[in-house]
Amino acid sequence: MNELANKTTDYLISIAKGVVGLCPVIGPMAAEAIGILIPQQRLDRVAAFLEELDARVRILDNDLETFSRNARSDEGLEVLEDGLVQAGRSASADRKERLARLVAYSLTQDELKYAETKKVLNLFRELTDPEVIWLVFYSLNPTLGRGLHSEFVEKHPEVLQPVSRAMSAPQDQRDRAALQDSYKSTLARLGLVAQNGRATQITALGRLVVRYVGDERSA
Repeated sequence: MNELANKTTDYLISIAKGVVGLCPVIGPMAAEAIGILIPQQRLDRVAAFLEELDARVRILDNDLETFSRNARSDEGLEVLEDGLVQAGRSASADRKERLARLVAYSLTQDELKYAETKKVLNLFRELTDPEVIWLVFYSLNPTLGRGLHSEFVEKHPEVLQPVSRAMSAPQDQRDRAALQDSYKSTLARLGLVAQNGRATQITALGRLVVRYVGDERSA
């Protein structure tokens, strides 16, 4: 990753130097802005995203030609650029992994669904990591006894574990309960889940997002 990050840094420095040479008046300010807008920490995030994307595309060996063709189109380049921008703002490894899965899924389709991909990218940008976890959880088919639901809760207990909403409960539990309610409200507001009586169910749009960002066992 360090080698990739260093190459990215060198590339940005070369751009900054070119701007300085071509624009002697605003060049120095532009070069400084590049350093401010894309600090080393964000370059590391972008490098991690690119490595994850590269790994996922290599797994899809039969789709390499499709990926290359789509990535070179105007629409594909914009999808890749959007992914890079979001990667620079993604702090968690899990988010960068899901973002790489989203971009890889989009660019390895026989026909790039540009409008659909942009919609999913925009929705993903609005979701926090816990909200993505809840969305994937709702996409899992419930089973009797131990199944994907319980396994997923065990994997993300800090997000999915039920907590008390009683006023007598400790403050930290009431805070977690408030956050859980907020996560579900966001998913409902974006049209990704809907209330069916007392049950919360994933919508067709929600399943579409999970298809792009969820793991292989998701809907």
